[in-house]
Amino acid sequence: MLQGKTIVLGVTGCIAAYKSATIVSRLKDLGAEVWVAMTKEATQLVGPLTFRTLSGNPVITDLFSQGMNHLGSYQEIINTPVPHVSLAEKADLIVIAPCTANIIGKMAQGIADDPLTTVVMAGAARKLIAPAMNCNMWRNPIVVKNVQSLKLLGYELIGPVEGKLACGEEDIGRMSEPEEIIDKIIQLLIPKQDLKGKSILVTAGGTREAIDPVRYISNHSSGKMGYAIAQAARERGATVTLISANVNLSSPLDIKPVKVESAAGMLEAVLNYSNNADAVIMAAAVADYRPAKTNPNKIKRVESRIEIEETEDILKVIAKQKERKGRILVGFALETEKLIENAKMKLKEKDLDVIIANDDSTFGSDSAKVSIIYKNGKVDDLPKLPKSEVANRILNAILRL
Repeated sequence: MLQGKTIVLGVTGCIAAYKSATIVSRLKDLGAEVWVAMTKEATQLVGPLTFRTLSGNPVITDLFSQGMNHLGSYQEIINTPVPHVSLAEKADLIVIAPCTANIIGKMAQGIADDPLTTVVMAGAARKLIAPAMNCNMWRNPIVVKNVQSLKLLGYELIGPVEGKLACGEEDIGRMSEPEEIIDKIIQLLIPKQDLKGKSILVTAGGTREAIDPVRYISNHSSGKMGYAIAQAARERGATVTLISANVNLSSPLDIKPVKVESAAGMLEAVLNYSNNADAVIMAAAVADYRPAKTNPNKIKRVESRIEIEETEDILKVIAKQKERKGRILVGFALETEKLIENAKMKLKEKDLDVIIANDDSTFGSDSAKVSIIYKNGKVDDLPKLPKSEVANRILNAILRL
């Protein structure tokens, strides 16, 4: 499956380093060429000879080949005076599993002072990191900021997940399991094209309903879920229309978002672009209410009474269209109580095929815990996952229909 692909696996100083051996072994079974780069700390946990035996290649533990004589020199294999650059250029994918807070910080700040970070810095290939660390370290504002910086630079993340940590606590910080990392690697290197020929419309973000020139009614939606769905659908071969309301996100892949501001603007855009859609996925948080009248001037405090009216329910409008035949409609239900019960009510009221139930903890987060509810009453409760993975699970649900 991975024949002809070269993967550089970075291993850092985390107790989960022993699981990296399984990743190397599995990648070799799939036909990949694997090179391992280890930090000095990682070599204290797992011997480099283990990775050389499994990969069939010298293990990179030093920037200078003199320190590699017992493992084989870089020049024997790469035949260049700058092996880390040559190896970085050969890579189709650079994977760091486990990835510590220290290495995340170095990569985010552009520091390259060891073999692994040097390969990362020199490599133009896509990068996948599997963080693993203590729960308090993962929540540290500096780590959070560094992770966000890497995401903005296009780094892919998988995990961390909740589980038993080396410190003995049950919390987030555990590295994703090797098979999950392998699945992600396959997804990145060989994206499924199971949506080729399909047209999918996705909405994202939160609408703004103007009160006056300086105020509006809105919500906390970041648009991350909708953008993740649009990107995943495009990667899987679909033609994607992304209607985006008020987000601060980069356009996914080659998709040019159709930008709107309000619920009325989104309704108009959805009606304009949904005619040829095989599926409409309403991931946007559309305001249920808007001011009955938008004041042309800033409203003074003494005039602060604002009358509101309901906005049109976009999914209900789409569901009633004669052209709906064969089109799959997917909605989202964010609830703070009776999650599944309320989501099922919305599913029926709006005549949807699928509804995604989630709570308000997903706002602004890069991960989400959702339940996929089908028209026939079946419920798939998913664990907390990165939104990119949730996106693919939602697309899988659509394919089943």
